[in-house]
Amino acid sequence: MCSTNAKNCSSGISAWSLVRTAAPLGLFYLTEVLVGLTDLAVVGALGPQPLAAVGLAKTVILSFLTIGGGVLSAALIFMAESPAPKRRSALVRASALIALGFAALGLGVHWSMLGLLPLAGYAPDLVAHYRAYADVLVWVIAPALGLAICKNVLNAVGRTGIIAFVAAFIVLGNLGLSIVLTHGVPGFDGMGVAGTGLATVLVNLAAFAFLAVHCVRKDIVSRAVPRDWLRRLASDIRRVVGLGWAAGAQQGLESFLYAAVLFFLGVFSEAWLIAGSVVFAVMEINYVIGLAIGETVAARIARLVRDRNPYTVKRLVRNALLLFTMMIATISVVVLLLREPIARIFLPNTDDITVDFVAGVLAWTTAIFLFDALQVLFAHMLRGLKHTVLPMVISSGSYLIIGVGGGLLLAYAWALEGLGIWIGFCAGLIAAALILGLMFRSAFIATRSNIGRGA
Repeated sequence: MCSTNAKNCSSGISAWSLVRTAAPLGLFYLTEVLVGLTDLAVVGALGPQPLAAVGLAKTVILSFLTIGGGVLSAALIFMAESPAPKRRSALVRASALIALGFAALGLGVHWSMLGLLPLAGYAPDLVAHYRAYADVLVWVIAPALGLAICKNVLNAVGRTGIIAFVAAFIVLGNLGLSIVLTHGVPGFDGMGVAGTGLATVLVNLAAFAFLAVHCVRKDIVSRAVPRDWLRRLASDIRRVVGLGWAAGAQQGLESFLYAAVLFFLGVFSEAWLIAGSVVFAVMEINYVIGLAIGETVAARIARLVRDRNPYTVKRLVRNALLLFTMMIATISVVVLLLREPIARIFLPNTDDITVDFVAGVLAWTTAIFLFDALQVLFAHMLRGLKHTVLPMVISSGSYLIIGVGGGLLLAYAWALEGLGIWIGFCAGLIAAALILGLMFRSAFIATRSNIGRGA
């Protein structure tokens, strides 16, 4: 038990220790944002139709990564509880089969979309661009989820440093390959949007292969395969899916909230749609920090609960919240001070009235940056205590009832239009953060009580 070694107990809960482990994870998640931006920038040179097709395809296909990553996050908790490499290897095999299931589901939805788009009235040229890109990008689901599995393994043992180098490779490699494969070089005409998709697939495949070999060579996972691995596989899959399905649903619902808000903003005003798109792009930073610190803390909570040391969990959470609040507060102040230059980065050729409006929305939305990030952090901390279903229900109510429903009520009944949609969105995030925070406090008290009784 941790109580026998105070030094070992405290070494994993300091602010510096959290930063050291979470920073590479943050860079990993930041690559997803940067890869999306670079893909759109590279394709944008081909024209508006290819850009629209790529944006739609990425939204559809990458949603499987969001939901699949949420489900697989449950494996992180079990890996953190199981120090033996053989046990981690068993969970890796179960995770791999789950990832293949999501990849197969993604293929099915992709083929359905190819038939649905013409029926929905999409222009033939746009459908052709969509198909050229999506036919290739759909194959990224399996290696990208494989990357998520490797990330979980390294986070479970607190050895995430290598992920920072992989993140840099993904961003730079994707940018270089996208330019070459999309636009071509002397002697090669380029593949158009298909080249952009192929670059994403190849870079993710290479990164996954590198991390998988690294985990095996460093004995983080065992090379040996026990004779009864097949018998235990179904049990491990059931455990991961049983804990993770609600986490995946929660992340999917959060994506739905953002998509629904943008849709309804566009119904009322193009200016509000532009403002929402810009603010959401900036808020990706909150999400990245929330995921990175949340996953790090979740793994350590699981280990400390396994070691029956709830008092160290309390110190860990206190340090994490202090570090987290300072980081988000700093980002909020920077965005507030630089709101107009930030708006002009996204809107370089737009009139001053629109830029000022976007800067204004960005300014007063910084007040809810902390709540946006906290609801992600608390959700992951609850996963560390193996609570996923009730947080999913709470998030659903906050996102759908308060966020979307409340926004529509303000927009139509009170005639606030786009402002009403935005107020509802902000209120939904605040409600989720406050309720999930209270739930974590209650769940931790119950866990501490159970440990004290020897349960």
